[in-house]
Amino acid sequence: MNFFDDLAMVYKKAMSETVSKISKNPVVLLLPLIYSLIYKVAMNAFSIAIAPVLGFLSGFILPIISSLILSSYYSQLSDVIFYNRLNFRNFKDTFKEYFASIYSVYFILILISWLMPALSSMGPLFLVVSLVLVIAFNPIAESIYIRGEYYTSAYSHSLEFMKENFVLWSLPFIIYLIILNLLGVPFENYILTSGIIDIPLGLNTEGTIVMGASLVNVKQIIIILVTAIYAIFRGNLYKILHNSTRRKRAYMGEI
Repeated sequence: MNFFDDLAMVYKKAMSETVSKISKNPVVLLLPLIYSLIYKVAMNAFSIAIAPVLGFLSGFILPIISSLILSSYYSQLSDVIFYNRLNFRNFKDTFKEYFASIYSVYFILILISWLMPALSSMGPLFLVVSLVLVIAFNPIAESIYIRGEYYTSAYSHSLEFMKENFVLWSLPFIIYLIILNLLGVPFENYILTSGIIDIPLGLNTEGTIVMGASLVNVKQIIIILVTAIYAIFRGNLYKILHNSTRRKRAYMGEI
């Protein structure tokens, strides 16, 4: 089996799983909107009531809020990917399910963010380093909620995963970025290192976080739907790739 046959087989399987899971759980298409709204309300409350009081320390509290929200979102994605269902019965518990893993990853991102300003004065070098980090650790969200990684192991596993699956994983990401760019979202929004853990939620898109009362916007709706589909596709693709290798798929002739 050559590379292109493998690519076609993997994408066909991932897309088939994506269509099946979305058709059985159409509410999943609204998850980026729901959690983006939760995120926006939480960030507004934080900036008004907490940040002015804590000052510098607010930089450590902010990731806690983000981790709680992402934990709930990851929990819903996990239910769809593994069990082909959404479960809101124990909704409040989802906010802590992946909290520790996500915050441990955020902590390292905080440390990286302290170093990045030193590169910002170097112009293109800053963008290059950011792009390399985003590519190298791109599947970090899936490594958390599918594989169960956390802290430094989430980063090391992401590197190993990308070494094995660079093209198969990066191609859909590039297509996703191109679609968003055509909808008015700048490429630069997605080469910010701090945003790698948010990719499945689309928090770096200017249309997913709905501003004020302006809910009805065709571009925003398309961005939300594209992000939701991409998030499910990513989860299915990751599950396929991390459970197999190209050699194994070639040997078995199937996934």
